[in-house]
Amino acid sequence: MQKLDIKKLGWVLSIFGVVAFVVHYVWYYLVDAALRGDYLKWLKMCFFGFSGMNANSFIVALVQAFVWGWIVAWVFGAVWNKVNKS
Repeated sequence: MQKLDIKKLGWVLSIFGVVAFVVHYVWYYLVDAALRGDYLKWLKMCFFGFSGMNANSFIVALVQAFVWGWIVAWVFGAVWNKVNKS
């Protein structure tokens, strides 16, 4: 097995996390009004400091989605490269 490039993986996972969060943020406004309360609870559980559908929460969650992508890449990449040493 070849070595995993952690930088590429970090960028891919971070961009994926940011795009997924933006899609979920927009989706909040598209779902039925009865489901918005549950959806907001889910967003609050996933992102620390997310207080509601406002600019501050959007920025905080966007940064977190980006950072979590890098954290996952570092951990997964390090484990992958350690296990698959050639």
